[in-house]
Amino acid sequence: MSSKKSRFLELLIIGICSLILILVFEIFIPSLKEEKVSVIIPLNTGSKEIANILFQQKIIKNKSLFIFISRILGKEKHLKAGRYEFTPSDNMLDVLNKLRRGQISICRLTIPEGLPWWKIADLLTRNKVIKREDFVKLIKEPQIFKDEVSFSLPENTLEGYLYPDTYYFTGRETPKEVIKKFILRFEEEIIPLYKKRRSKFSLKEIVTLASIIEKEAKVSFEKPIISAVFYNRLQKGMKLRADPTIKYAMGNFQEKLTYEDLKISSSYNTYLHYGLPPTPICNPGKESIYAALYPASVDYLYFVAKGDGTHKFSKTYKEHLIAIYKYQKG
Repeated sequence: MSSKKSRFLELLIIGICSLILILVFEIFIPSLKEEKVSVIIPLNTGSKEIANILFQQKIIKNKSLFIFISRILGKEKHLKAGRYEFTPSDNMLDVLNKLRRGQISICRLTIPEGLPWWKIADLLTRNKVIKREDFVKLIKEPQIFKDEVSFSLPENTLEGYLYPDTYYFTGRETPKEVIKKFILRFEEEIIPLYKKRRSKFSLKEIVTLASIIEKEAKVSFEKPIISAVFYNRLQKGMKLRADPTIKYAMGNFQEKLTYEDLKISSSYNTYLHYGLPPTPICNPGKESIYAALYPASVDYLYFVAKGDGTHKFSKTYKEHLIAIYKYQKG
């Protein structure tokens, strides 16, 4: 054998060995460095898009090799949608097997009582349940869901009807199915309660009042009393003068209101406008809705925060001024 042929053979062997080592490294050596990563594979996603998602999340090192291996092993058309959790021990074959078996990770998510829609959007987006833009679009078009429930939905927003509870998501839900979970739970928990009471107020009015109670009350036993205060004000033709309605208009419940804030031009400003605001200001829990349906039998018209989570309730404006001086200036 000539020296040239010998040299060529050596280079060929080195090249083949190098290629094998690269393939072994790419296929059998995990690429993920973080503890674990949760990934959503949407419905009807092809292998190329799946490879792109996995590559962006650093779960695989090579998109083309992933597609090639999935085809060679006959798994390309059997990769399932859903929420998956990958760990640093998962190599490319492990990833493929999880996707083929549909070995999904269930997301358990609790929506606390009293969150406005934008906070719920943050939770769902952070946990990769739904894209924020899809969530916002759907909650602004309630009539999309009118055939899914037995009660009348509002026209412009689902604020107030995104029932706070614990939910489980697989990642296989469409955006519409995600929102539908909240509405169906609302129907299950609240509609029987509302029908039993036979309130003179509409469902929307009750939910709106409950949303204000939810944001005003810090302790449960005060909810029926706060409800009664608002009932009494409405009955006497007084303004509700509820701070949370202004905070909702401002898009921030954490800020302490100033005197100038009380003059903000908004239909949600119950210091300027009579009656209830145009929509709920958060998504109240069952307890607050019950309080809106069953107010306490008291004749209070005012209340002021005492600083310990409770309120001082007053029947007259004079009593209220004394309470303000004691608890806010004293």
